[in-house]
Amino acid sequence: MLPNRVLLRSALEPSRYQDQRTWKMTPAMIRARKPFFVRNMIGLTFFVGLTTGIYYYTYSFLHKDNDFADVPIPPIDEEDLKQLQKEYELRKKQYDEKQ
Repeated sequence: MLPNRVLLRSALEPSRYQDQRTWKMTPAMIRARKPFFVRNMIGLTFFVGLTTGIYYYTYSFLHKDNDFADVPIPPIDEEDLKQLQKEYELRKKQYDEKQ
């Protein structure tokens, strides 16, 4: 028999650990899972905490805005500033007219 047919057949067979009408766990399944609940919750807490810590560390590391803090900004003359403002306004008007 092919492995796919075996998997398909076993997937379609009703489980003895689930109620066939409601698909709820039977009392036997609940009893079988009970000893592992605490360890599973501890593992879940650990992995969620680890994931949260990694994301927080990465986020805080990447959002430091000190990349160009040591680069001095040269002073600009008033005349140059006015010229740049005029160029900006002209380009802004041209852009607005196109749309």
